[in-house]
Amino acid sequence: MSTAEIKANGEMISERTGWWRPDSAGKKALFVAAILALLLLLAGGAAAYVTYDYGQEYEGRIFPGTTVAGVDLSGMTQAEALAEVKDTIEPQLTREISLTWKKKTWNTTPQKLGARSNAKAAVAAAVDATASASFMDQARMKLLGEDMDFTESVAITNPRKGARELVASIAKEVNLEPVDAGIDYSTGWVEITEHSVGYAVQTDEIDKALTKTLKRGSGNANLALPVQTLQPDTTSDEFDQVLLTRIGENKLYLYNDGEITHEWTVATGLPEYPTPTGLWEVTEKRYMPTWVNPDPTGWGASMPASIPPGPGNPLGLRAINWSAPAIRFHGTDAIYSLGYNASHGCVRMANSDVIELYDMIDVGVPIVSVQAGANRPLYSAPATDDPTVVADSDSDSDSDPGSGSEGDGEKKGNG
Repeated sequence: MSTAEIKANGEMISERTGWWRPDSAGKKALFVAAILALLLLLAGGAAAYVTYDYGQEYEGRIFPGTTVAGVDLSGMTQAEALAEVKDTIEPQLTREISLTWKKKTWNTTPQKLGARSNAKAAVAAAVDATASASFMDQARMKLLGEDMDFTESVAITNPRKGARELVASIAKEVNLEPVDAGIDYSTGWVEITEHSVGYAVQTDEIDKALTKTLKRGSGNANLALPVQTLQPDTTSDEFDQVLLTRIGENKLYLYNDGEITHEWTVATGLPEYPTPTGLWEVTEKRYMPTWVNPDPTGWGASMPASIPPGPGNPLGLRAINWSAPAIRFHGTDAIYSLGYNASHGCVRMANSDVIELYDMIDVGVPIVSVQAGANRPLYSAPATDDPTVVADSDSDSDSDPGSGSEGDGEKKGNG
C-alpha cells in the first residue's frame, strides 16, 4: 500500500489508499447493501419479537375482530365464546309457540320440536381462523392496530319430524267422530239420544303454518288450530215425532219433541200372528184403502177377493203402512178387540183415532214396537174375521188427494 506526503500548515500528512476510499464505487455499494441487510435483519427480528409478543398475549384466545352470530369474541377462550354464542341464540330456540283451539292451548318451543344450531362449529371456525393467522397478519394487527375481520353466522335447523309429531298428538286428542241421534227404547219407553258433532284437525294446514313459524326464527307466536266440524248424518230433529207401540199393554203413544202428547188403545197381533217388535218407520199413508184377501185358500177362504173402501172394509177409513212387511196401523169396526192381542199382526185402531193419527204424522216417522207385559189374546169369531190386507188399487178413493200418499203398489199385509 503506497503513501504520499503532503505538506499542510508546515506538516506532512500521510494519505493512504484502500477499500474504504470514496472513489471505490463497488465497495461503496457493497457497504450500503450490508447496512440495509443489517437494518432488515434488525427489523425482522423486531417483527418476529412483535408477533411473538402478540401471539403470547392471545395464547389460547381468539384474536380481536372475530364475530360469530353478531357476538364479538375478541379475547375469549373457545369455551367462553361458545357459551356466549349459545346465550345469544337461546331466545330463538326457546321462544314460545302456542296452538289454540276453543279453550285449549298447546305450548311448545323450537327446541322441544328438535331445533338445533351449529354454534359449536361456528365457534370452532373462529378458533381455527385465529390459529391460522399468518406472521404478517399478526404483525399488521400488532403494529397497525388492525383486526382479524372474521365473521360467521349461526344456522338453526328445524327438523319437520318434531312438528309433525306434535300435530299428530294434538289431532289424536282433538279428533272426534260425530254421533248420530238415536232412539233408546231399552226401558220399554222412548228416549231420544242427542246427536253430537265431531272434529277433525286439518293436519296439513297446521303443519305448514307451524313449519313457516319455525323458519321465521324470532319472536313468540300464537297459531289458531284449524279444526273442521263434522256433522252427524242423523240429528235429533229427525225424531221430533216418534210412535211407540206397546204390545201386551196394547197402547199406542205419540211422542212430540221427546214427550208423550197422545195415546190410544189398540189391538195388536195374536200370539200366532205377532206384531213385529223393533224399530220401523212409516212408509206410506193410505186414504180410504182397499182391502185384498191375502189368504184366499186359508183363513180368508170365506171372504171376498177384495173389499173396496167404505163400510165393511176391514182396514177402516185409514191405513198407515210400516216398513215391516205387511204391517200397518189401520181403522176397524171391531171396537171390542181394542186392548187385546186380536189381529193378524197389524195394529188396529178406532176409525176416529186412526184418522187423528193420520192427520198428525208424515211418512218417515219412526215406529218403536216393544213387548210390554203379557199378551191378552182375544179368540173369537170377530177377531179371526178381520183379515185386514191392503192391496193395489187404481181407484181414486184409495188415496187422499191432500195427503200426498199413493196406493200400496203390491198386495201385502194382514191385520
